[in-house]
Amino acid sequence: MSKHNRFVFFSSDTEIAGKLADSLEDMGTFVHEQPAPDVLTRHLDDSLVNMVFLDFVPDDADNEKLARAIDMARLLNRHKPDMPSVAVGRMNSPGAAVAALRAGVNDFVDVDNPEEVRDTVKRLARRLNNVHEDETRYRNVLILGVRTGMGATLLAVHLASLLQEMQNSDRNARLQTGGKSDASQQDAGMVSLQDRTCLLDLGLPVADGMLYLDLNGNFDFVEGVRNLRRLDRTMLMSAMAHDSTGLSVMALPRDLDQLNNVSHADSLFLVERLRDHFGVMVVDVGGMPNPAFIAGLVRLADETWLVTDQSIAALVSLADILKEFQEDGISSNELSLVVNRYDIQYGMSAEQIAQRFGLKLKGTLPDRTLAIMKSTSQGHLLHHDAPKDPYIKALRALANTLAVPAAGKERAQEQKSGWLSSFLGRDTRSGSAR
Repeated sequence: MSKHNRFVFFSSDTEIAGKLADSLEDMGTFVHEQPAPDVLTRHLDDSLVNMVFLDFVPDDADNEKLARAIDMARLLNRHKPDMPSVAVGRMNSPGAAVAALRAGVNDFVDVDNPEEVRDTVKRLARRLNNVHEDETRYRNVLILGVRTGMGATLLAVHLASLLQEMQNSDRNARLQTGGKSDASQQDAGMVSLQDRTCLLDLGLPVADGMLYLDLNGNFDFVEGVRNLRRLDRTMLMSAMAHDSTGLSVMALPRDLDQLNNVSHADSLFLVERLRDHFGVMVVDVGGMPNPAFIAGLVRLADETWLVTDQSIAALVSLADILKEFQEDGISSNELSLVVNRYDIQYGMSAEQIAQRFGLKLKGTLPDRTLAIMKSTSQGHLLHHDAPKDPYIKALRALANTLAVPAAGKERAQEQKSGWLSSFLGRDTRSGSAR
């Protein structure tokens, strides 16, 4: 860990500042500042600052403290969204954790757990160091069907499988040129999680994504939350379901009542932890009834695709979802539109729909329901049976937009913006289940 790192903590509490300083000892320069907007903007203009810490520890004697911290987080996101930010709180105050994540803070640490503070920073630093300049990075994507029946889960499954194929191709190319798959890899011949795609199958009906992939697994989302502190590479490799290509999948539990036993914040922490381990994540939340949790997932994703078709019912649902997002502080600029089963003869054009709702049009997928059903009914994905099918061609084009070449302009921009931003994602926000 470079001692040239500069951490700035904005807090009026000297005791908490002292605890954080002790936790970060020898990891870099620690600066304690008062939580004032003008002080924050001055430090953000300082190119030497690597990470900002904000005080989200509740104070019964200061009812306005959390409100000021939220304002500081929002100011940070407006002024310099690329700057990595960490909320400092306590795990026995989940309300503060949720508030921090909703405000757009990238991560959350317990000030009373110095090992967690140090491990979090080290883990992020290791991931940065393991990204070689000749490697392609992938943007994480959240896929949300505006209502049931939009084909969002089928899209997510096919996309995740295509991304895994792309990662396998990248890995083989590196091995052929003498490159390493992962500097932290312990077992020779075993594929690193950084070379794997994670499909988080949170859509309803439960585990449809695993059904299409012909997979079974008992390590579900609730089990992941329960084992949050033990979640490492070894556990993920052994406990999660994997297909023959390396695609890793985690779904909701069959008994959805179990979601009532896990906290909103811990659910989001699990997603964030998975994001740190895997090279790319595809999260399917089609049909999930919790708008607040979905809003948190949007803040964690690099891209969010709203999946609709051209029917009136779907467009009404799209309008309702956008209204809910607006109430949660998510703007349309953070969202993209994918029109599935698209045919210009069916109604409004994709361009008209995007313009009507003020969304960026990510792309369209043709109506290939019969071909997809024929493949999935035999336990196959369409690109395995018909790689040149129009649906697969269109979806592959979408998958290619998630690949960020190391030599690309975005990569160069991220390297300038901070020591963690190259893997946190330029548009990443943290935010959390049922």
